[in-house]
Amino acid sequence: MLTLTILLAFAWMLINEAFTLADLLVGLIFGFLVIRVSWRLLTDEPFSLSSYFRFISRNPLVMTWKWLRFLGFGFGEIVKSNLVVARAVLSPTLRLRPGIVAIPLDLQSDQGITILANLITLTPGTVTLDISSDRKTLYIHAFNVADAEQLRNEIKDSFERRVQELFP
Repeated sequence: MLTLTILLAFAWMLINEAFTLADLLVGLIFGFLVIRVSWRLLTDEPFSLSSYFRFISRNPLVMTWKWLRFLGFGFGEIVKSNLVVARAVLSPTLRLRPGIVAIPLDLQSDQGITILANLITLTPGTVTLDISSDRKTLYIHAFNVADAEQLRNEIKDSFERRVQELFP
């Protein structure tokens, strides 16, 4: 979070077109206040100075690399799914077996569950329908479910595992 505070401070300085030490300090204060106000959107734990500084230990380069890998993975899955859907639709015999599959979740954070649900929905041929009230099961619809267990394992082993790297 300290990295985000510093980035917000530099954004403050760029907006004001002022690059003095006083402007940096004001930017740091405003950056901290922005993070404090939006803390519940960024993490599930309550705000405290110790939780704020604990996030410093998360290496921003490692997190950037993980996010880039995740975005590349998501883009690749979207392209791959587009090809599968196009092939199924263009085949002379349309043999689809649509189905609803329940995916048990290991994710616990709201952010992680939301990212997973959106990634599933962005992937052609699948859409997230609902999440159970206890947030332990995600229900998805797939346009062609040959083997529900295989689909469940694919989502857990690739999609959910990658989201857990970002939102443990």
